[in-house]
Amino acid sequence: MKFPWAILSILSIAALAFGLLLGLKSVRITETEIIDFYADDFVRKMNKKGVSIDRSACYAKVSESFWERMIVVCDIDASSFLEYPIGAWGQLLVEAPLIGLREGI
Repeated sequence: MKFPWAILSILSIAALAFGLLLGLKSVRITETEIIDFYADDFVRKMNKKGVSIDRSACYAKVSESFWERMIVVCDIDASSFLEYPIGAWGQLLVEAPLIGLREGI
C-alpha cells in the first residue's frame, strides 16, 4: 500500500493558503474598524430594546488573554456594560457579548 502523498500535499497547500489569508486579514483590519463594527452592533441591539444610545459609549481595552486581541466595552448605563472579547481576526470569541456590572456604584 502506497502512502497517499498527493492527498497530503493538497491538504497542506490548502492549509497554507487558508493560513495566509487569515494572516493577511489580521494585518489589514484595524482596531478602529473592529471597534466601529461592534459599536454599531451594540447600538442596533439597544435600539431594538427601545434604548437610545450613542456609539461613543463603546471603547476598547487591551486584552491580557493569549487568544484575545482586545475587549470592546460598551456602557449601557453607569452600573452595567457589555463586553465583546475579540480574537486576532476581528471575530467575537463568545456566542454573545458578556453582560457586566460595575462594583461600588
